[in-house]
Amino acid sequence: MSSAMMNSRRVLPTRSPVFRATARSFHSRLGIGREVLRPAATAEPKNSAYGSHQKKAAGVMPRPTNRPEGHTQGTTVMNDMMGASPNSRWHEPEPSQRFLAKHSPEEVAVWRDLRSRVVDIAAKSGWTKSETGRRMGIKESTFSQWISGTLEGILENTNTPVMRWLDGLEDSAGIVSVLPQSPGFLMTYAAAEIHRTLTLAQTLPGFVTVTLDAGRGKTVACEEFARDKPTVHMVTLHEKASTVTGAINMLARQMGVRVFNQGEVVEIVGEKLKRSGNSLLIVDEAQHADRRAVNQFRHFSDRYKTGVALVGNADIRRRINQEGPNAASRDQIVSRIDKNLKRDPGKAEDVRTFIEAWGVTDASCVRFLTGLGMKGGALRQIDRTIKIACLAAKRPPGELEKKHIEAAWRNRDVEDV
Repeated sequence: MSSAMMNSRRVLPTRSPVFRATARSFHSRLGIGREVLRPAATAEPKNSAYGSHQKKAAGVMPRPTNRPEGHTQGTTVMNDMMGASPNSRWHEPEPSQRFLAKHSPEEVAVWRDLRSRVVDIAAKSGWTKSETGRRMGIKESTFSQWISGTLEGILENTNTPVMRWLDGLEDSAGIVSVLPQSPGFLMTYAAAEIHRTLTLAQTLPGFVTVTLDAGRGKTVACEEFARDKPTVHMVTLHEKASTVTGAINMLARQMGVRVFNQGEVVEIVGEKLKRSGNSLLIVDEAQHADRRAVNQFRHFSDRYKTGVALVGNADIRRRINQEGPNAASRDQIVSRIDKNLKRDPGKAEDVRTFIEAWGVTDASCVRFLTGLGMKGGALRQIDRTIKIACLAAKRPPGELEKKHIEAAWRNRDVEDV
C-alpha cells in the first residue's frame, strides 16, 4: 500500500473515545458484551481494592446511583410513559391548590368519588392510565391532569364522560352477572356419532364428511375430540379463506408452520402431519372451501397418510359434486369418502338432554323448548332463547315460566311461533 494511501486514512487509536463509542455501538448489535471492548491492560477484578485506589488516585470517583438493587432504568422509563406502577393500584395524589381553588367543593367531591372508582376498576383489570383514558375516549393529556388533580379546565366536562363510562361498565357487569352460561360438553347421540366418525378417519386413515343439521353441536363435539390430542389439528374456515391458498395458509398458522416460499407450504405442512403419526385434520365450516381446496385436503390424506374430516353443512357435498372438468375429477374425491355422517336419528333425545342440562323442569316450558329444538337450528335455538328469557325476566333458567320463554322467542322474531 502506498504511503499516500496510508496518510489519507484516518486511523483511530484503540483507546480513543470515538473508537470505543463506535465499537460499542457495533458490538451491541451483535450481542457482544462490553467486556470485549475493555483493553486487557486496564482490566481489573470487580470490587478490587487496588482498582478503587487507582481510581481515587486519578481523581475518578464511581458514578453514584440512587437506583435500588435489581431495578432497571428501562423499567422506570416505561412505567412513566405508560402510567403503569409496580403496584397494582395507582397512586391518588392530593389535588393541587389551584385545582381546589378553581372548582367548587361539590365538583371536587364528585371528582374524588369518580377517580376512586376508576382506579379500582383499572387495578382489577390491569389497565394503564393511557389505556384507561383511551377506553373512555378522553385525550391522554386531559385524563392525566384529571386523574392527578391538576386539571384547570371545566371539571364537569371531564367528570360527565367519566361518569357515563362507569355507568356503562356497571350496566354491562350487571348483564353479564345475570346471563347464564351454556351447559358444558354433553355426550349426546350426535356427539357420540361424530366422535366415532372422527375415530374412523384417524384410524384408517381416511376421508370423512360430517354434514348434520345446523345447531347439532358439530363444532363443540370436534373441539372436545381434539382436546388434549396433539396429533389432531382443527382449523375453521371462513369466506375469506375459501381458496386453496387461504385454507392452507390458515392451516399452517394453526400448526405453527412459517415458510417464506409459498410453494413449499403444502409439502412442509404435509410432512409435519406425517411425522406426528396417526394424525387427523378436522376442517370445520368446510362448506366455505372451494373444489380445489377440498381436493388439496384429499391430497393430504393420500400422500401423507393423514385422516381428514370435512365438517359443515350440506353444501360440502355440493362443493364436491359441482364444477370440475369431468366426472372423473369428482369421482377422485367421492370414491375416497369412507363415511358421510348426515343421518340424525337421535335428535329428539338430544333435545331433551340439552333442556335438562339447562335446568328447566317446568313441563310447559319443556314442551315449548322441545318444539323449538326440533326446528332448524336445533340446540342453538334452545340455547339462545333461554339466555334472552333469563335476561328479560332476571331469573335463572330453573325459575323461568312459559310466558318468559314465549316472549323471548317472539322478540327474536326468527320465524312464527
